[in-house]
Amino acid sequence: MSDDKTILKTSVFNQDEFSSDRTVIYHPGLEVVLLNPDGTAIQTYVFADGFTAGRAQDNDIVIDNGNVSRHHLAVKHEQGEWWIYDLNSANGLYLFNNLIEQKARLSLPASVSLGKAVAFLTIQEQGKRVENPVATVSNSTRCQTESLDKTSERSLSREEIKARYLSDQATQDVGEFTQMFRTLIHEDRVNRGKSYKKWIYLLLVLFVLSAGLVAYQRFALSNARTLAIDMFYDIKALEVNLSQSEIMIEKSAAVLEQTISAVAKNKELKAEHALIEAEQKKIAAENGRLAQQRKRLVGMKAKYQEYVKEAESLRFRFSLSSRYEEELITRVAREFGESELEVPDDFVAEVKRYISYWKSSSRMQQAMSNLEKNHYAPAIIAALEQQGLPLHLIYLPLQESNYDTLAIGPETAFGVAKGAWQFLATTGQEFGLTSGPLAALREYDAQDERFDFNQATQAGSKYLKQIYSTEAQASGLLVVASYNYGHNRVKTMIRNMSDNPRDKNFWKFIQQYQIPKETYDYVFYIFSAAVIGEDPGYFGFKFKSPLASSAARKKTGESG
Repeated sequence: MSDDKTILKTSVFNQDEFSSDRTVIYHPGLEVVLLNPDGTAIQTYVFADGFTAGRAQDNDIVIDNGNVSRHHLAVKHEQGEWWIYDLNSANGLYLFNNLIEQKARLSLPASVSLGKAVAFLTIQEQGKRVENPVATVSNSTRCQTESLDKTSERSLSREEIKARYLSDQATQDVGEFTQMFRTLIHEDRVNRGKSYKKWIYLLLVLFVLSAGLVAYQRFALSNARTLAIDMFYDIKALEVNLSQSEIMIEKSAAVLEQTISAVAKNKELKAEHALIEAEQKKIAAENGRLAQQRKRLVGMKAKYQEYVKEAESLRFRFSLSSRYEEELITRVAREFGESELEVPDDFVAEVKRYISYWKSSSRMQQAMSNLEKNHYAPAIIAALEQQGLPLHLIYLPLQESNYDTLAIGPETAFGVAKGAWQFLATTGQEFGLTSGPLAALREYDAQDERFDFNQATQAGSKYLKQIYSTEAQASGLLVVASYNYGHNRVKTMIRNMSDNPRDKNFWKFIQQYQIPKETYDYVFYIFSAAVIGEDPGYFGFKFKSPLASSAARKKTGESG
């Protein structure tokens, strides 16, 4: 439809209903202009009677707009007045920006909006009083035709229509209706401008709140991380002190037992009984103090976990499969005595690479079957718990021997390693294992206690604790590296590192030193095996998690 087109619609009257000598007064017709929300005139209509408007094709004015109802409004002439009806429209009908509930009297000229600024109609009178009804129809039609001709003659361009109807300035070259329409458009603009400003202010407030929330989250995350990391190193310091104290008490108790044995054999030493009893009380008191410190350590670890959870809750993370693996890796790092909040990304990637090595081999499945079949796990877990060591060190004999008690290593300059824990004869003797006459040979020896799984496990846990409580500073991964590399050599390296305990961890260690590939592989194989052991089924293995099974047995025993 062109902007300047006028459609003429008239009501047809039956002349038989009127006599030529009767005088009838007819109401004036209506001139209706359809406009866009921006005030652009779309089409002009002239009606001798009322009309309907809506989206359906059977309306007098068809408005192709999804927000206009099929039958939106009707205008009727009743009892000498014009009335406008809302035909139960979806988006409402507005007369001079006032919502019409059902119907309203039209005071012409009028401005009507179908919905809120969807489409506009301007309505004004057209026609005059006549005497003869037949002539009325003719005159009405003629007048409307003349009006059509005048409208065509003074057709305005798009720019002229905008200047005429959308100007907010009062001018003398326009009529009262045009000026009123300008006022309505201006008021609508102002109202919409206010509405836009409200939205802009609301969006601005939301932006400020969001920025504040992000800033607060970063601050809270940083604070939670700091608290957690500080407590982690407090825990490590306490673990080192406890381990050193427990080793000293164990040595003192061993010396005291030897003294008691000597006194029992020599009657002349009976005077030493009082000193022995005093020493026994001192050892008992120290053991009590250490037990309290162990309880305190448990409480600190629980508090540390709260800080870690708080820090993790403040981070936006997607729940992905790779994220689950990262959680397992950081959990195992914590159990080994490493700060889970400071695990480097490249360390995580490297662990995943070694997990893929285990998955491509049958060695781990066979070794874990050996562990389960011979019920070795409870003995290892009990020994580690007794020494206060990370339980994930259960996977160290896996890398050493596949949990094979008869394993014999190659001949080296330091001797032949034997048993599940692969002790050299000298190291085994240092921790209470007697070597047999075939110690230097690559042969099984029934008299060699290194082949006794339970005794070797006790010796192995004591050896690990000694490393754990000295230069390793409660870093389980440095303990593992020391066990393979020779802890005296690692001690020298660690002494040359920073005195700050925060810098004494495995990833800082491998950054500072070029360690042999054998030791590098050794640590990552054990660590990645521990990660797999957290959820074997997830990684495609068919064995039960030894630590989870042990925890379940303990829980069942406690509840029983």
